[in-house]
Amino acid sequence: MSELAGVYRNGTAGQPVLVLLHSSQSNSGQWRALQTQLQTEYDIIAIDLLGYGQAPAVATGVEPEAFRFSDEIPRVIEALQHHQITQPVTLIGHSYGGALALKLALEQPFVVDRVVLFEPVAFHVLDHQDPARAEIDAIAAQMDQYDAQAATRNFVDYWNEPGYFDALPDKIKRLMVAQASKVAMDFSALMGEPHKLQDYRHVQQPLLLLQGSSTQASAKQVAQQLLHVLPHATTVTLPCGHMGPLTHAALVNQQIIEFLQQTS
Repeated sequence: MSELAGVYRNGTAGQPVLVLLHSSQSNSGQWRALQTQLQTEYDIIAIDLLGYGQAPAVATGVEPEAFRFSDEIPRVIEALQHHQITQPVTLIGHSYGGALALKLALEQPFVVDRVVLFEPVAFHVLDHQDPARAEIDAIAAQMDQYDAQAATRNFVDYWNEPGYFDALPDKIKRLMVAQASKVAMDFSALMGEPHKLQDYRHVQQPLLLLQGSSTQASAKQVAQQLLHVLPHATTVTLPCGHMGPLTHAALVNQQIIEFLQQTS
């Protein structure tokens, strides 16, 4: 079977399946340490989402403001079909990938039996009058209002700390600037998702929602809203920020592994 660009499999075929979904301005490589730790126990599918890593770009003709998760989901389904995965899967997602995982858990285009989310940025659940929504609306608006470099700087610094982008190696900065147009599409998907907060009460799978103690108000408020409605969710707050799966991978991965062991 030929390889599917930007979809990586490791682990043991026939074992329980993990599907790993990354954040905006990242790629499947952000989960490499977790894959290494779990590859003897699980069949792991790590996916570069559209416009990131080795994945193809969004199809020509899709307007940024019209991009939705429904444009992203076929790639996830294709990845599972490509690797002939038919058994129930565990979804693990961070930020944008976490919001996508939440939608997949609700709609189940394939069978999902467990979910791990690190700060899913499902901004569509926030009321437009909520100060946290206004905060992230301002960041999203800058993707169109500023040039690509300035918009990327503001986006990256928002989720990390002031000056973080400028301190990155030039190669990484150039890559991130080149991906700015996809970040704008990601915001369209996150803001324009048609599901309402109350819809997520139908997510019946065991679910772990991880949070960082030093995160931004927008991510914190999304988590609080989701925890009001998710019927089988537990939450753990860790001493890190929104980018915990990258900056504090060992800490985050330990929580994921414990959840997988408890619910196996």
